[in-house]
Amino acid sequence: MTGNDWKTTLSTARVLPILAVKDVQSTIALVDDLVTAGIDAIEILFRNEAAPAALRACRDRHPQLLLAAGTILNVAARDAAIAAGADCLIAPGLTPELAAMCRDGPLPLVPGAQTASEVMAALTAGFDVLKFYPAEPNGAPDILRDYANVFPEASFVPTGGITEGVLARYAALTNVVAVGGSWLQAGLMSGPDRATALGWRVARARSLMSAG
Repeated sequence: MTGNDWKTTLSTARVLPILAVKDVQSTIALVDDLVTAGIDAIEILFRNEAAPAALRACRDRHPQLLLAAGTILNVAARDAAIAAGADCLIAPGLTPELAAMCRDGPLPLVPGAQTASEVMAALTAGFDVLKFYPAEPNGAPDILRDYANVFPEASFVPTGGITEGVLARYAALTNVVAVGGSWLQAGLMSGPDRATALGWRVARARSLMSAG
């Protein structure tokens, strides 16, 4: 994706399934089922050596899917994500080193920011779409409601502890682009019925996120 296409896709998707890679084949199967269920954007966590190969395989199978590489902490992870075909990078926080290596890079970065000072630092560094993590343990809906007034130029992707039961609170916030988490696929075993079950969950999540 080029320019700000990734922002448009993410804001339209409204939900961002987050996948921890166990192995390449199981990740491909889950991504296939999520796409069948109607998902337009997925974050694949770069927490083990199989993650880049998994993202590359999913990119080849689903060229129109927004694929984010998550837990980007250093140059090696950034370079692996670029080579794998990621559309954007997501990090749990932001350091001066991370800002420097991603600010002018080929892929946009969604850095983590939680406190007002962290949001200010991220905006000053040139990043205006931010990850709020962990969201639920820190009362994200109430904080982000205030941030909408203080930081109108910032948009957020809350993740961490989010379930269907709290989606309405995030849907009501004008500065939430999308919410991320693993609740959509949680508890579902691979098999012919998974895509159907995911379809129901995705439809419900999008309905809740569109009602704000």
